[in-house]
Amino acid sequence: MSVFEPAETISSPARMEALINGAFKREVIRKVTDVILPLNDVGVGPPFYCVHPLSGAVTEYQHMVRMLGSRQNFYGIQAPTNRRNSQFGRSIKEISRYYVDELMKFQPKGAFFLGGHSVGATIALEMAHQLIARGREVSLLVVFDGELFNTGAEISWRNPLYWLKVLLNAPRWTVDELVKNRQKFASKWRARLKSLVLRGRLNPGSHPAESAVNLNGFLPEHAAFVRALYDDYLDYVPGNYSGRVLVFVAKTEALFRLRQVRAAWTKIAPSSEIFETNGTHLGIMRVPHGLPIAQRLGRKIEEVFEGPN
Repeated sequence: MSVFEPAETISSPARMEALINGAFKREVIRKVTDVILPLNDVGVGPPFYCVHPLSGAVTEYQHMVRMLGSRQNFYGIQAPTNRRNSQFGRSIKEISRYYVDELMKFQPKGAFFLGGHSVGATIALEMAHQLIARGREVSLLVVFDGELFNTGAEISWRNPLYWLKVLLNAPRWTVDELVKNRQKFASKWRARLKSLVLRGRLNPGSHPAESAVNLNGFLPEHAAFVRALYDDYLDYVPGNYSGRVLVFVAKTEALFRLRQVRAAWTKIAPSSEIFETNGTHLGIMRVPHGLPIAQRLGRKIEEVFEGPN
Protein backbone atom coordinates (compact mmCIF):
# COMPACT_ATOMS: atom_id res chain seq x y z
CA MET A 1 0.00 0.00 0.00
CA SER A 2 1.37 3.44 -0.89
CA VAL A 3 1.99 5.85 1.98
CA PHE A 4 -0.14 8.37 0.14
CA GLU A 5 -3.25 6.21 -0.18
CA PRO A 6 -6.38 7.32 1.70
CA ALA A 7 -7.89 5.26 4.48
CA GLU A 8 -9.55 2.09 3.31
CA THR A 9 -12.03 -0.27 4.87
CA ILE A 10 -12.51 -4.01 4.52
CA SER A 11 -14.95 -4.18 1.65
CA SER A 12 -14.43 -7.49 -0.16
CA PRO A 13 -16.01 -10.72 1.18
CA ALA A 14 -12.76 -12.58 0.53
CA ARG A 15 -10.79 -10.26 2.77
CA MET A 16 -13.44 -10.41 5.46
CA GLU A 17 -13.37 -14.20 5.37
CA ALA A 18 -9.60 -14.17 5.61
CA LEU A 19 -9.80 -12.00 8.71
CA ILE A 20 -12.36 -14.29 10.29
CA ASN A 21 -10.14 -17.28 9.59
CA GLY A 22 -7.17 -15.53 11.19
CA ALA A 23 -5.14 -15.17 8.01
CA PHE A 24 -4.49 -11.50 8.82
CA LYS A 25 -3.20 -10.81 12.30
CA ARG A 26 -3.66 -7.08 11.88
CA GLU A 27 -5.55 -4.89 9.44
CA VAL A 28 -4.26 -1.35 9.10
CA ILE A 29 -7.00 1.24 8.74
CA ARG A 30 -5.08 4.24 7.51
CA LYS A 31 -5.90 7.59 9.07
CA VAL A 32 -5.31 10.55 6.79
CA THR A 33 -6.36 14.16 7.26
CA ASP A 34 -5.64 17.30 5.29
CA VAL A 35 -3.06 18.19 7.97
CA ILE A 36 -1.57 14.88 9.12
CA LEU A 37 -0.08 12.68 6.44
CA PRO A 38 1.24 9.20 7.31
CA LEU A 39 4.66 8.67 5.74
CA ASN A 40 5.03 5.41 7.66
CA ASP A 41 2.23 4.11 9.86
CA VAL A 42 3.05 0.42 9.96
CA GLY A 43 5.93 0.58 12.42
CA VAL A 44 6.03 -0.44 16.06
CA GLY A 45 7.49 2.69 17.63
CA PRO A 46 5.55 5.71 18.91
CA PRO A 47 4.26 8.11 16.25
CA PHE A 48 6.72 10.88 15.43
CA TYR A 49 5.07 14.02 14.03
CA CYS A 50 7.23 16.34 11.94
CA VAL A 51 6.06 19.84 10.97
CA HIS A 52 6.55 21.15 7.45
CA PRO A 53 9.32 23.64 6.58
CA LEU A 54 8.74 26.99 4.86
CA SER A 55 7.07 25.48 1.78
CA GLY A 56 4.17 24.10 3.81
CA ALA A 57 4.67 20.59 2.34
CA VAL A 58 6.21 17.51 3.96
CA THR A 59 7.68 15.80 0.90
CA GLU A 60 11.26 16.48 2.01
CA TYR A 61 10.80 14.13 4.98
CA GLN A 62 10.60 11.07 2.74
CA HIS A 63 14.39 10.71 2.96
CA MET A 64 14.44 10.82 6.77
CA VAL A 65 11.61 8.27 6.86
CA ARG A 66 13.70 5.85 4.82
CA MET A 67 16.80 6.46 6.96
CA LEU A 68 14.87 5.86 10.19
CA GLY A 69 13.62 2.55 8.84
CA SER A 70 10.30 0.76 8.74
CA ARG A 71 10.00 0.35 12.52
CA GLN A 72 9.52 4.06 13.20
CA ASN A 73 6.06 5.49 12.67
CA PHE A 74 6.38 8.88 11.01
CA TYR A 75 3.69 11.46 10.25
CA GLY A 76 4.10 14.75 8.43
CA ILE A 77 2.17 17.81 9.55
CA GLN A 78 1.45 19.90 6.47
CA ALA A 79 -0.40 23.10 5.62
CA PRO A 80 -3.70 22.10 3.99
CA THR A 81 -3.69 23.05 0.32
CA ASN A 82 -6.80 25.18 0.74
CA ARG A 83 -5.08 27.18 3.49
CA ARG A 84 -1.82 27.90 1.72
CA ASN A 85 -2.46 31.61 1.52
CA SER A 86 -1.22 34.79 3.14
CA GLN A 87 -3.96 34.85 5.78
CA PHE A 88 -3.09 31.41 7.17
CA GLY A 89 0.66 32.05 6.96
CA ARG A 90 0.72 35.32 8.84
CA SER A 91 0.75 33.88 12.39
CA ILE A 92 2.79 30.95 13.71
CA LYS A 93 0.67 30.94 16.85
CA GLU A 94 -2.54 30.60 14.86
CA ILE A 95 -1.03 27.98 12.56
CA SER A 96 0.10 26.03 15.62
CA ARG A 97 -3.33 26.29 17.22
CA TYR A 98 -4.92 24.85 14.09
CA TYR A 99 -2.39 21.99 13.97
CA VAL A 100 -2.76 21.26 17.69
CA ASP A 101 -6.54 20.98 17.29
CA GLU A 102 -6.05 18.49 14.47
CA LEU A 103 -3.32 16.58 16.29
CA MET A 104 -5.37 16.15 19.46
CA LYS A 105 -8.26 14.79 17.42
CA PHE A 106 -5.88 12.48 15.53
CA GLN A 107 -4.25 11.20 18.74
CA PRO A 108 -6.72 11.70 21.61
CA LYS A 109 -4.49 10.05 24.22
CA GLY A 110 -0.83 9.66 25.02
CA ALA A 111 2.31 11.76 24.83
CA PHE A 112 3.61 13.38 21.67
CA PHE A 113 6.93 13.17 19.88
CA LEU A 114 7.23 16.36 17.81
CA GLY A 115 9.84 17.68 15.41
CA GLY A 116 10.46 20.00 12.52
CA HIS A 117 13.05 21.10 10.01
CA SER A 118 13.94 24.79 9.68
CA VAL A 119 10.78 26.89 10.20
CA GLY A 120 8.99 23.66 11.12
CA ALA A 121 11.03 23.48 14.33
CA THR A 122 9.70 26.88 15.42
CA ILE A 123 6.13 25.80 14.71
CA ALA A 124 6.75 22.55 16.60
CA LEU A 125 8.04 24.55 19.57
CA GLU A 126 4.90 26.70 19.64
CA MET A 127 2.77 23.55 19.28
CA ALA A 128 4.59 22.00 22.24
CA HIS A 129 3.81 25.07 24.37
CA GLN A 130 0.13 24.91 23.39
CA LEU A 131 -0.16 21.15 23.93
CA ILE A 132 1.34 21.44 27.41
CA ALA A 133 -1.02 24.34 28.18
CA ARG A 134 -3.92 22.01 27.28
CA GLY A 135 -2.67 19.34 29.65
CA ARG A 136 -0.99 17.06 27.10
CA GLU A 137 2.54 15.69 27.43
CA VAL A 138 5.31 16.29 24.90
CA SER A 139 7.91 13.58 25.45
CA LEU A 140 10.44 14.89 22.96
CA LEU A 141 10.92 17.92 20.72
CA VAL A 142 13.29 17.31 17.80
CA VAL A 143 14.93 20.19 15.95
CA PHE A 144 16.46 19.66 12.50
CA ASP A 145 18.67 22.74 12.11
CA GLY A 146 15.85 25.09 13.06
CA GLU A 147 16.93 28.64 13.74
CA LEU A 148 15.15 30.78 16.32
CA PHE A 149 15.06 34.55 16.21
CA ASN A 150 14.50 37.17 18.92
CA THR A 151 16.28 35.16 21.61
CA GLY A 152 19.22 37.51 22.17
CA ALA A 153 21.58 34.97 20.61
CA GLU A 154 21.76 36.68 17.21
CA ILE A 155 25.04 38.04 15.86
CA SER A 156 24.88 41.16 13.71
CA TRP A 157 26.81 41.17 10.44
CA ARG A 158 28.49 44.30 11.87
CA ASN A 159 30.03 42.19 14.62
CA PRO A 160 33.63 41.03 13.83
CA LEU A 161 32.72 37.63 15.27
CA TYR A 162 30.22 37.23 12.43
CA TRP A 163 32.96 37.60 9.84
CA LEU A 164 35.23 35.25 11.74
CA LYS A 165 32.49 32.64 11.50
CA VAL A 166 32.14 33.40 7.79
CA LEU A 167 35.84 32.71 7.27
CA LEU A 168 35.71 29.49 9.28
CA ASN A 169 32.60 28.31 7.45
CA ALA A 170 33.78 29.15 3.92
CA PRO A 171 36.07 26.09 3.47
CA ARG A 172 33.31 23.68 4.52
CA TRP A 173 30.80 25.39 2.25
CA THR A 174 33.28 25.30 -0.65
CA VAL A 175 33.94 21.58 -0.25
CA ASP A 176 30.23 20.82 0.04
CA GLU A 177 29.34 22.81 -3.08
CA LEU A 178 32.16 21.20 -5.06
CA VAL A 179 31.00 17.74 -4.05
CA LYS A 180 27.37 18.48 -4.94
CA ASN A 181 27.88 20.07 -8.32
CA ARG A 182 31.25 21.06 -9.72
CA GLN A 183 29.82 22.62 -12.87
CA LYS A 184 27.57 25.08 -11.05
CA PHE A 185 30.07 25.93 -8.34
CA ALA A 186 31.42 29.14 -9.94
CA SER A 187 27.94 30.49 -10.66
CA LYS A 188 26.91 29.83 -7.05
CA TRP A 189 29.89 31.79 -5.78
CA ARG A 190 28.95 34.73 -8.01
CA ALA A 191 25.33 34.56 -6.86
CA ARG A 192 26.33 34.57 -3.16
CA LEU A 193 28.69 37.49 -3.61
CA LYS A 194 26.08 39.41 -5.58
CA SER A 195 23.46 38.86 -2.89
CA LEU A 196 25.92 40.10 -0.27
CA VAL A 197 26.58 43.31 -2.20
CA LEU A 198 23.00 44.02 -3.16
CA ARG A 199 21.29 42.76 0.01
CA GLY A 200 18.00 43.07 -1.84
CA ARG A 201 18.16 46.86 -2.19
CA LEU A 202 18.39 46.85 -5.98
CA ASN A 203 15.56 44.39 -6.40
CA PRO A 204 12.62 45.77 -4.44
CA GLY A 205 10.27 43.23 -5.98
CA SER A 206 12.01 40.29 -4.32
CA HIS A 207 11.23 38.88 -0.88
CA PRO A 208 13.75 37.38 1.59
CA ALA A 209 11.81 34.10 1.54
CA GLU A 210 12.88 33.61 -2.07
CA SER A 211 16.44 33.04 -0.92
CA ALA A 212 15.20 29.93 0.90
CA VAL A 213 12.44 28.66 -1.40
CA ASN A 214 12.30 28.90 -5.17
CA LEU A 215 8.80 30.23 -5.69
CA ASN A 216 8.86 29.80 -9.46
CA GLY A 217 5.99 27.50 -10.31
CA PHE A 218 4.13 28.13 -7.07
CA LEU A 219 0.53 29.24 -7.33
CA PRO A 220 0.19 32.92 -6.30
CA GLU A 221 -1.67 32.09 -3.08
CA HIS A 222 0.89 29.44 -2.13
CA ALA A 223 3.74 31.88 -2.75
CA ALA A 224 1.91 34.43 -0.58
CA PHE A 225 1.68 31.81 2.20
CA VAL A 226 5.46 31.26 2.07
CA ARG A 227 6.21 34.98 2.22
CA ALA A 228 3.76 35.60 5.07
CA LEU A 229 5.09 32.65 7.07
CA TYR A 230 8.66 33.83 6.58
CA ASP A 231 7.79 37.32 7.82
CA ASP A 232 6.11 35.99 10.96
CA TYR A 233 9.00 33.57 11.48
CA LEU A 234 11.34 36.56 11.76
CA ASP A 235 8.95 38.30 14.19
CA TYR A 236 8.06 35.29 16.36
CA VAL A 237 9.37 35.51 19.94
CA PRO A 238 9.93 32.00 21.36
CA GLY A 239 9.13 31.32 24.99
CA ASN A 240 11.41 29.43 27.35
CA TYR A 241 10.94 25.68 27.15
CA SER A 242 11.75 23.21 29.93
CA GLY A 243 10.91 19.99 28.10
CA ARG A 244 13.26 17.45 26.53
CA VAL A 245 14.82 18.81 23.31
CA LEU A 246 17.14 17.13 20.80
CA VAL A 247 18.77 19.61 18.42
CA PHE A 248 20.60 18.61 15.23
CA VAL A 249 22.86 21.34 13.90
CA ALA A 250 24.37 21.42 10.41
CA LYS A 251 28.08 22.24 10.58
CA THR A 252 28.12 23.72 7.07
CA GLU A 253 26.12 26.92 6.82
CA ALA A 254 25.20 29.10 3.88
CA LEU A 255 28.09 31.29 2.79
CA PHE A 256 26.71 34.60 4.07
CA ARG A 257 23.71 33.36 6.05
CA LEU A 258 24.94 32.06 9.37
CA ARG A 259 22.41 30.39 11.66
CA GLN A 260 22.73 30.67 15.43
CA VAL A 261 20.99 27.35 16.01
CA ARG A 262 23.01 26.07 18.98
CA ALA A 263 23.12 29.42 20.76
CA ALA A 264 19.42 30.15 20.31
CA TRP A 265 18.14 26.79 21.52
CA THR A 266 20.57 26.71 24.42
CA LYS A 267 19.20 30.12 25.37
CA ILE A 268 15.50 29.18 25.49
CA ALA A 269 15.93 25.49 26.40
CA PRO A 270 19.17 25.20 28.43
CA SER A 271 18.87 21.43 28.85
CA SER A 272 18.80 20.84 25.07
CA GLU A 273 20.89 17.96 23.79
CA ILE A 274 22.91 19.33 20.86
CA PHE A 275 24.27 17.11 18.10
CA GLU A 276 26.38 18.74 15.38
CA THR A 277 26.73 16.84 12.13
CA ASN A 278 28.45 17.28 8.80
CA GLY A 279 26.36 18.68 5.99
CA THR A 280 24.30 21.72 5.05
CA HIS A 281 20.89 22.90 6.22
CA LEU A 282 19.22 20.80 3.50
CA GLY A 283 21.88 18.10 3.25
CA ILE A 284 21.45 16.80 6.80
CA MET A 285 17.97 15.59 5.86
CA ARG A 286 19.34 13.25 3.18
CA VAL A 287 21.90 10.52 2.65
CA PRO A 288 24.72 10.45 3.61
CA HIS A 289 24.75 13.22 6.24
CA GLY A 290 21.31 12.31 7.53
CA LEU A 291 22.28 8.74 8.43
CA PRO A 292 23.96 9.50 11.79
CA ILE A 293 21.03 11.80 12.59
CA ALA A 294 18.52 9.04 11.92
CA GLN A 295 20.51 6.60 14.04
CA ARG A 296 20.77 8.96 16.98
CA LEU A 297 17.12 10.02 16.67
CA GLY A 298 15.92 6.43 16.52
CA ARG A 299 17.84 5.57 19.68
CA LYS A 300 16.56 8.67 21.46
CA ILE A 301 12.91 8.00 20.62
CA GLU A 302 13.28 4.41 21.79
CA GLU A 303 15.02 5.52 24.98
CA VAL A 304 12.37 8.12 25.84
CA PHE A 305 9.46 5.87 24.88
CA GLU A 306 10.65 2.92 26.92
CA GLY A 307 11.72 5.07 29.89
CA PRO A 308 14.17 4.07 32.62
CA ASN A 309 14.57 0.37 33.22
